[in-house]
Amino acid sequence: MLFTKKKENLNFFALDIGESTIKVVKLKDTKKNPTLEFIGSTPTPFGIVGSENEEHKKALALAIKNVLKDLGIKTKEVAVSIPDDSIFSRIIRISVKKESDLEEAVFWATKRNVPIAPDEVQVDWSIVKQSEPLADGVVQYDILLVAAPKLLIERYVNILKMVDLTPVLIETESLSLVRSLSSYNDNSPSAIIDFGFKTTKFIVSFRNTLLFDQTIAIGSYVLTKAISQEFGMEEMQAEEYKKNYGLDQSQIEGKIYRSISPIMDSMINEIKRTINSYKAINIGDVPNKLIIVGNGSLLPNLVLYLAQNLSMEVEVGNPYSKIYIPPELKNKLPALLPGYAVAIGLALKV
Repeated sequence: MLFTKKKENLNFFALDIGESTIKVVKLKDTKKNPTLEFIGSTPTPFGIVGSENEEHKKALALAIKNVLKDLGIKTKEVAVSIPDDSIFSRIIRISVKKESDLEEAVFWATKRNVPIAPDEVQVDWSIVKQSEPLADGVVQYDILLVAAPKLLIERYVNILKMVDLTPVLIETESLSLVRSLSSYNDNSPSAIIDFGFKTTKFIVSFRNTLLFDQTIAIGSYVLTKAISQEFGMEEMQAEEYKKNYGLDQSQIEGKIYRSISPIMDSMINEIKRTINSYKAINIGDVPNKLIIVGNGSLLPNLVLYLAQNLSMEVEVGNPYSKIYIPPELKNKLPALLPGYAVAIGLALKV
């Protein structure tokens, strides 16, 4: 949690500004019986997320304003997620005799580990695990350290101000994902893959706690581009071919499969390297289940492809498992349900 003004029982909605889609979720009665109140999305104007161009910021603000108007959301308080590829996060181990010394120890650990000057980042940290006191009275703490450039936070705050919105919570997408999918990993760690537009997030979590996260520079857009270039078609048409045929070798003589499988093999190799990175810095159980979310998770035959190549149990995540959906909203649910995992996790923040 990099920024918060959230108070108990505050009425707010969740906003996930993705490269391809802006998603909005609003829940009510979050503490006792989380109930879906509003859900919807709008396409993100291409290439403007992360831009410092003032016209791009205005276009993004207008898109947010329009989707809120379409959904009928009048609430001015908003929780927003920020992309992990702009964030430094790491599990660090700190040893102190007194818990009161922990904050100072984290400060010095931040200076050693974060490759940005301390006065240029917003830092948050939380205890993931702590040991019993050792023989010399020292306690070892595993700390999740998260640092975001202050300029990034300011950019989001300024865009929200253009829409007359007040941010009450800003957190990383990974934390929101873990919250929405934590019911999958009650007994052992699980790996989560958020197959996004330009990048893919790889996360390991256990009992609502983020243990590890890393960004892989391959997203679903590169698959669309490969199909477009190989068959000389417009990207919009290539996107439809990708969605309809994906990794299914039995469709149209396996042409789409052969076009995108080399890219997917590169992703598999990156996932394997990332799992090895996790093993190298973590002692304990290794995930044996992979949960996939994001709009790209519905690629035909993706579950089977990942399971065969990673030798893991794989399933598409259900971020709606923790919330009640009124009957009148069930027929209005978006088609790309797993793509709302970040927004739902953000909305679940009590």
